[in-house]
Amino acid sequence: MFLSKKITYTALTLSLLTVPALGACSNSTTSSAQNDTKQTASQEKESKQDTLKNNVKKMQITLNKLQSGLEKQDQKQIKEYGKELYNQWLSYENNIREKYPLLYTDTEKYILPLSTEIEKGSIDQKKVQELSVQLDRSFANLKDAKETATKTSEALKKAVNNYKTYVNDQTEQLVKTTTTFTDAVNAGDLEKAKTSYAEARVYYERIEPIAESFGDLDPKIDAREGDVDNSEWGGFHRIEKAIWKDSSLKGMSQYATQLNKDVQDLQQRVKEVKLEPTQVVAGSMELLNEAAISKVTGEEERYSHIDLVDLASNVEGSLAVYHAVLPILNEKSPDLSEQLDKEFTQLTATLGKYQKNGTYLPYTELTKEQIRELSQQLNTLSESMAQTAEIFQ
Repeated sequence: MFLSKKITYTALTLSLLTVPALGACSNSTTSSAQNDTKQTASQEKESKQDTLKNNVKKMQITLNKLQSGLEKQDQKQIKEYGKELYNQWLSYENNIREKYPLLYTDTEKYILPLSTEIEKGSIDQKKVQELSVQLDRSFANLKDAKETATKTSEALKKAVNNYKTYVNDQTEQLVKTTTTFTDAVNAGDLEKAKTSYAEARVYYERIEPIAESFGDLDPKIDAREGDVDNSEWGGFHRIEKAIWKDSSLKGMSQYATQLNKDVQDLQQRVKEVKLEPTQVVAGSMELLNEAAISKVTGEEERYSHIDLVDLASNVEGSLAVYHAVLPILNEKSPDLSEQLDKEFTQLTATLGKYQKNGTYLPYTELTKEQIRELSQQLNTLSESMAQTAEIFQ
């Protein structure tokens, strides 16, 4: 009996001693796994940071070679390294946009006009010089970039949710109006295709930065002639050329069918995308920069000349962001809020001068002075909008 009790007691004692020991072992294992996970995440973050720095360093080297060409006034060298720089940017931009949307926008503001300039037969070297100086500054900021913790206050969440609702609504309208447009194309109705083309463009231009964030969709939907290989060229502008230059819709059904699929794909992706406050503000700046770079120059709608429709839509899309963040702006920076309100009103009034019976005039009817006025107002507004970024970081 005693023996039995002793055995039982010993077994209990061992059991009592063993359980905490096993628990301690289990806790130690869990803690070790958590440490490993944190270490792996930290290493991945450092690796991405290193990749970013290496990519920026490559672009800085290419930019230096371009600037060397400027000093020697060697147009061949300027073109060669200007193209190389732009191709490098295209390779890296999606990762940069995802991690540092505001710095991405700041860089794109200068690299896009530079890429346009170097494609010209005779380069404006003074303009390229000015752009290269700004790019040098942008690259330096990008190289030292650090991810910042995003604020997630209720007001910010509400602002982002409001903007997401707007984007979903615009995308739904894009699908509807694009269907009307492609139906007209498939029916061979040239006049209806003309009017419905402009209607569909409005909704795409209001949300363009969101579409661009998906990388592959924007070139399929919105590439201009020369932006992609001719064998891959489709989307709105392929059909635009057929309508206004060729005056024939023959052979356009294949592009119309694909365009419908692409905008429906866009709608699905927009529903699933998660937006961050910095992305929303960066998107607004991108819209204004896009308007100032390609819309106000008449390069976007080179056959239909409805560039003012696109430009006004870019401004409206940016205005939607402003309205979404307005409650926060009024609280944090009422002076900036007042300034933005004034600048949006001024630009909207300027655009309004170029409407006739509710329709924007063709871009080709604007004078150089009128284009310069629009460009200046767009740049001013973009700079002001950039200041709103402070409340999101």
